[in-house]
Amino acid sequence: MDKCEAAVHRIVHRRAPREWHDGFPLGNGAVGAMLWGDGDPLCLTLDKSDLWDLRSDDAYLEHPDHSYAGLRRLVSEGRFDEAFEVFEARQLRDNPLGPTKISIGRAELTLGSATSYECSLELATATVAGTLRTETGEHRLLAFVHRERNIVCLRVTSPPAGARLSLTPLCEMSDSLAALGLPNPAVDDDGPVRILCQSIPEGPAYAVAWNPRGPDFLLAIESAQTAEAARVRALATWQAAADAGIDRLYEEHTRGWQGFWGESAVCLPEERIEFLWYLGLYLLASSARRGEVPPGLQGVWAMDGVLPPWRGEFAADMNLQETFWPSLASGHLDLLDCWCDLMRDCLPAAQAFTRRFFGTEGTFWPAAFGPGLALIRCWYTVQYAWSHSGWLAWLVWLRWRYSMDREWLAHTGYPLVAEVFRFYRANLEREADGYLHVPLSTSPEYKDNTPAAWCKDPNIDLALIRRCCDWVVEMEAALGLVELTPAAREIRQSLVPYALTEAGALCLWPGRPLDEPHRHPSHLMAIHPAMDLTIEGGEDARRTIEASLDHYFSLGQYQWAGHTYAQMASFGAVIGRAEFAYDCLLRFAEYWIGPNGLHFNRDTRRTGTTLYTGDDRPFTMEASCGVAAGISDLLLQGWNDVVRVFPAVPGHWRDVAFRDLLTEGAFRVSAIRRAGRTTWVNVRAGVTGTLRLRDPFNGAPVSTSGPELRRDGDLLIGELAAGQMVTLWLPGEMGDLARAADDVRQSDTSRLGLR
Repeated sequence: MDKCEAAVHRIVHRRAPREWHDGFPLGNGAVGAMLWGDGDPLCLTLDKSDLWDLRSDDAYLEHPDHSYAGLRRLVSEGRFDEAFEVFEARQLRDNPLGPTKISIGRAELTLGSATSYECSLELATATVAGTLRTETGEHRLLAFVHRERNIVCLRVTSPPAGARLSLTPLCEMSDSLAALGLPNPAVDDDGPVRILCQSIPEGPAYAVAWNPRGPDFLLAIESAQTAEAARVRALATWQAAADAGIDRLYEEHTRGWQGFWGESAVCLPEERIEFLWYLGLYLLASSARRGEVPPGLQGVWAMDGVLPPWRGEFAADMNLQETFWPSLASGHLDLLDCWCDLMRDCLPAAQAFTRRFFGTEGTFWPAAFGPGLALIRCWYTVQYAWSHSGWLAWLVWLRWRYSMDREWLAHTGYPLVAEVFRFYRANLEREADGYLHVPLSTSPEYKDNTPAAWCKDPNIDLALIRRCCDWVVEMEAALGLVELTPAAREIRQSLVPYALTEAGALCLWPGRPLDEPHRHPSHLMAIHPAMDLTIEGGEDARRTIEASLDHYFSLGQYQWAGHTYAQMASFGAVIGRAEFAYDCLLRFAEYWIGPNGLHFNRDTRRTGTTLYTGDDRPFTMEASCGVAAGISDLLLQGWNDVVRVFPAVPGHWRDVAFRDLLTEGAFRVSAIRRAGRTTWVNVRAGVTGTLRLRDPFNGAPVSTSGPELRRDGDLLIGELAAGQMVTLWLPGEMGDLARAADDVRQSDTSRLGLR
C-alpha cells in the first residue's frame, strides 16, 4: 500500500464555485482559508483558530435562582416560564451576538469572469490547483495554507495589469458583524507589504500582512496580545516566506502533509466511501493543531459574511466528540491533545463554575462554551444536562486507552476524569429505594428547550456515570492509586438500573420511551459509545441491544441528521451490524454533503429522506469527522481489551486493506482481506503489554512470525514488548500491501451473483 493513499482523492470543480458554500477548504490547524469565486473576483475567506470575541455581560449569573437548586425548584413547581427567563432568555437578551467565534474577512483578486474553470483540491497535499480562463487570458492557480507556517499562499499566473489583492475586514462585510462593535482596523503599508491590524476587546489582536501585487501572493496571519505585537509578527512571517519563495514553501508544505498521511491508510473497494475517511481526517488535521485553540463547530472556516452558526461554539452534546473521534484510529493523537490540553487549561474555571452553580466539588462541563470556558447561549435544557461532562471524560479516557501513556495519564487524563467523577459523586442522590439517582437532567435535544425535556434518571447520564466509575478504577490501577476506587465501585453498584420498555428496549428515562425518530440517539448511549452494554456482555445485554435497535428502527429516519448517520455507523459496527453501518455511510455520502464534500446540516436536494432541508445551509464539520471514525470501526476495533480485525465489513467488500490503524491498548495493526477472508495481519505494540487478538482467520491454520501466541478459545494471546511485531498469514499468502491495494481497486462490489 502506497505511503499516501490520499493521493487518489481529490475534489474537482469544472464550474467556478460562485458561493462560499462550494469553495475549497484549506488550513493548517491555526489558519484557515476558503478559496472560491469565479475570478470576478477570486476570493479567500480567512480565519484563525484563536480569534474569538469572548465579551459577555454575565449579570444573568447573579440572579438568585441561577443555580442547580434554583433550577430544580422552578422545574418541580412547574414555573417553566420563569426557568426559561432565568437560565436562557436573560443570557440571550444581554448577549445577542457573543461570545462568538469571529473571522478575519475576505481577500479578493479580480481576474475577470471565468469563461471556463477547472480546479481541484488534492487531499494528499492540501493544495488547490487548476486553470481559470477569462476573456483576456488563461491563469494557472496554485493555493495552499502552509502546513507549518501561518501563511496563505496563492500563485496566479499572468494576472491582469493593475490587478491587486485586497482585504475586506469582517466589520465591513455585514451589519451583524459590524454590530460586534470591534474597533476599526488599522491599515498601512510597509514597502511592498500592506498590513491590516485588528484588536479584539478583552481578547487578542491579529494582523494580516500581504503583498497586493503578484503573481505570487503571500498572506501572513498572526495574533498576539497587542496589535503592534501582532503586526511585528505578521511582517516577520511574511518576510521569511517571501525570502523562501513560493516554490520552496510548496515543497515544505507537501513534505509536511506527506508525513501526516504516512501515519496510516485505508484502502476500500468503493472509492467514495474511502474518500469519506480521508476527507474527515483532512478536515480535522486542517483545523486542529496542538498548541492552538481547538476547532469549534466550523473549524477554521467561518462562513463568509455572517456570524458563525451557533456562534462557532464548542458543542459538547455530540459535535465536539464526533469532531475529534477520527484522531484515534488514524493514530494522530496529537490532534486530540489539542482538545485535551484545552480541558486541562480550563480545569480551574470548570471547578469554579461547578462550585458556584452546584455548590459542590468536581467539574461540570456545560454543553456550549468557548475558550476559557466562556459560556455561550444554547437551550438551557441542553446546557445544564449532566451527560456532557461524562462524554467529554470519555474522549479523555480514549486518549489514554489508545496510547497507554502513563505520564500523560498522570498529568492530564486522570485529573480530568477524576474531577468529573467527583462531580457525579457529589450530586447523585440516594433515595428510599436504596439507589443513587440523577435528580434533574435531560436527554439532550429531545423536546428541544420545552418543559417536556426535563426528567429524572435519563439513560444517557446513567450510562456515562457507570462508565466514568470504570474509567476512574482503571486509571487509578495504572497509576498505583486507590483514592477514588472504593467510591467508584460503590457508586457503580448503587446506581439506579437503566429504564426499559416492556419489550426490553432502552427508554429515554423511566416511563418515557423514545416516540420519534430523533436526531440524537442519546438513549442508546449505554450501547454506544459508552459500551456498557455490548454484544459480548451476556444474553441480557444482547436482548436489550436487539430490542433497543428494533425500536429505534421502527420509528424511521425522517428526523435523522447528518451527524446521526455518523454516530450510527459506529454503533452498527460495534454491534456487528455491518450492513446497517454501511448503509449509514452510503446515506451520508448520498444526501448530506455538498459538491466540495462539506456537511451543511441539510439535505440540500430535498429528496424526502429527512425533514432537515432548507437554503440556509449551516456548515458544521463534526459529521464528516465522525463518518471517518465509523469507517475505521468497520475495519478494526479494540474495546474490552480484545483486538478485532475486519469486525464489521459489509459482505460485498470482498477485498479490503488497511495500514497502521491504531486501536485500544496502543497496538498498530495492518491487515489484508482477499476474496472475503482475512489473509494477513500484522500487529505492532506501542507499549509493553498483552495482545488479545480475536482469531481473524476463523480457526484456519496460519503461519506466524514474532512472539509466540497461545490459543484460548477464539483468542490468540501473547506478550509483546514495546515496538515488537507479530505477523500472521494464511499459507501461500503474502503481506504485500501495495499489491493488496491494487487488488482492492479492481474489486467487484456488485451485489449481484454469489461469490
